[in-house]
Amino acid sequence: MQFDGRPARFLYVSLLAVIVALTSTALAAAVLPPGGTFSDDDGNIHEANIEAIAAEGITRGCNPPTNSLYCPDGTVTRGQMAAFLVRAFGYTDDGGGDWFIDDDSSIFASDIDKLRTAGITLGCNPPFNDKFCPDAPVTRGQMAAFLVRAFGYTDDGGGDWFIDDDSSIFAADIDKLATAKVTLGCNPPENDRYCPNDPVRRDQMASFLTRAMGLTPIIPPPPTSSSSSSSSSSSSSSSSSSSSSSSSSSSSSSSSSTSSSLP
Repeated sequence: MQFDGRPARFLYVSLLAVIVALTSTALAAAVLPPGGTFSDDDGNIHEANIEAIAAEGITRGCNPPTNSLYCPDGTVTRGQMAAFLVRAFGYTDDGGGDWFIDDDSSIFASDIDKLRTAGITLGCNPPFNDKFCPDAPVTRGQMAAFLVRAFGYTDDGGGDWFIDDDSSIFAADIDKLATAKVTLGCNPPENDRYCPNDPVRRDQMASFLTRAMGLTPIIPPPPTSSSSSSSSSSSSSSSSSSSSSSSSSSSSSSSSSTSSSLP
């Protein structure tokens, strides 16, 4: 069933998000420690949106088991994207599992199967599509396709929102994402470009999801001097972790042991 061009599942998720936001946002902000959930995103322009998706359980951190870091500068991988969307929508059906031949060793294998069963991903090697490429970085163009399928956007607002995506296979998805106001562009203040081939960063992904789900950004209490000092130290760790994440994107065998592999 569809309403307003969007599937009923999206409207249900949106309504649920609004109810949760109205009842829990103030409480969430009140109980956050100085500096918020993560110590490496203080001062980041996406911090309030990172807190919003953390409050919804969509992100847990990037350095298990402590998960005190978010790795905002890290690149979102296809495996991580699967986890973000599965948590956001609560997908549980994996269709029997084992849809792809290249994700058995991935910690996101279960999420990937659920995403495929929901029809949000088809694969990464058409026409066969027997691979998912879980460690490959998600580009902004691919991210548009993932979100358009997941949230059921159909209105492109007349198309041609940006001047740099005409040759992209994701041009139609990008226009739908812009019409839904989930993306604004990549070159403020003009924002006449989308940068479809650029990789999506984890902090940017938090903002995309917050806008798409209609979540209320949560501004944490300012960090204390001691937490600021700790954040500075953590930022170095995060930088190092992001480097590791980039390396692991090109090597699937090391992905499960990289601390930045968890969304």
